[in-house]
Amino acid sequence: MKSVIGLEIHVQLSTKTKAFCSCKNEVDAKANTNICSVCTGQPGALPVLNDQVVEYAIRGALALNCEIHEVSSFDRKNYFYPDLPKGYQITQYFHPIATNGYVELNSGKRIRIRRIHIEEDAGKMFHSSENITESISSLVDLNRCGIPLIEIVTEPDLEKPEEAREFMEKLRDVLRAVGISTGNMEEGALRCDANVSVVNDKGHSSSRVEVKNINSFRFVQHALEYEIERISKVMESGGDVPMETRGWDSISKSTVSMRSKEAENDYRYFPEPDLPILVVSKKRIKRIRNSLPELPDEKAKRYEKEIGIQSENAKILSKDKELSRYFEDAIKIGISAKDASNWIVNEVMALFNADSMEFNPKKISLAHLKKVIDYTNSSKISRLAAKEIIAEVYKTGKDPDVIVKEKNLLQVSDESSLIPIVKEVILENPRVVEQYKKGKASVVGFFVGAVMKKTNGKADPKLAGKLVKKVLDGEFE
Repeated sequence: MKSVIGLEIHVQLSTKTKAFCSCKNEVDAKANTNICSVCTGQPGALPVLNDQVVEYAIRGALALNCEIHEVSSFDRKNYFYPDLPKGYQITQYFHPIATNGYVELNSGKRIRIRRIHIEEDAGKMFHSSENITESISSLVDLNRCGIPLIEIVTEPDLEKPEEAREFMEKLRDVLRAVGISTGNMEEGALRCDANVSVVNDKGHSSSRVEVKNINSFRFVQHALEYEIERISKVMESGGDVPMETRGWDSISKSTVSMRSKEAENDYRYFPEPDLPILVVSKKRIKRIRNSLPELPDEKAKRYEKEIGIQSENAKILSKDKELSRYFEDAIKIGISAKDASNWIVNEVMALFNADSMEFNPKKISLAHLKKVIDYTNSSKISRLAAKEIIAEVYKTGKDPDVIVKEKNLLQVSDESSLIPIVKEVILENPRVVEQYKKGKASVVGFFVGAVMKKTNGKADPKLAGKLVKKVLDGEFE
């Protein structure tokens, strides 16, 4: 069985106002407060295109390697639903603003982008139950009506659910890098509908099924895994897979049938009579192209080739603008590139990930991070103690110097203090000493562990190992 996957992604643009009116573009406003006669479709109210929407659409399309069309136009997509009060959605169906782009996965595989077009959002439904099969009542918030979107439609180039997840994460990183969207799926700023079909070993393909209501990168993968397995089982049993729209239910971790899949002509697309043709000059396209920042993949390659850090670390550090700036500033204040990348990726980001939080440089200042690294590199504290200090800085914001004193974390690193302890553990373990004398050098690690235990982890392990060998070899009486 082979799966064929294409994605339709709606990206909420971070403009100050909506696409065709002056209402605020806010995600957390009180319900039905950012609305007017235009976005609620009152008779006689006319739309006026927000030029910032065009700017952001071009910016995003260029970052995704698309061809920008100097002439595009708007159309009406007609359908009836409670969250669409005017009965149609303004979009670009016949002549989109951009086509023929791509996103390159880490494997080098390119996922083609068929088209990017501008459209407005519909309202938001609130159901009485999170389980979409059990909801008995719904409320409508029209604040989202008219919020500007770009819809990104891929070719069916994805073959695995994990590729779809990677595509979505890379797309989010690019959108954030060029500053046109927060890319937060949990807030609805990035919404994914997945189209999937399965081809069996005989080359027979199932009908295409659309999966909606996917609101996290993890759920993109899980929803596709579930749907591919469901379709495959139906095909193996000789059944027919209906062409339908299904919803991802995050409670039951399954997809559920919502309705039969609409055909394109069901929407009765026709040119939007209240908006003129959109014309974009070559000069404007060139200006926007030249204003684009370094994109995540480009930055990762630079980190790897010019700074010399590991490929996986480079990819992580280049994903987020704040994180990239934090890393580069760490090098500027004297932290080595190797130390900066390893500590930020393995220790600092581990704390944010554990709390499911976005990176925030204010939680651990670079000055504090440098102190912890310097303490560790000079063997004043152990790596274990360093992790404890970083976690405390993250939690409280305290200076590492204060934490070291409060918790008495300085390592015992002078020979005069450690030699008596080393001799003591050796005297306590005569059988292990005999093993060493018979040539089993690995038992040194046993003695180092015993020294660490007696000093509550405060001994310098390198020095302890050196002293253990000297005592065992009779250099100290």
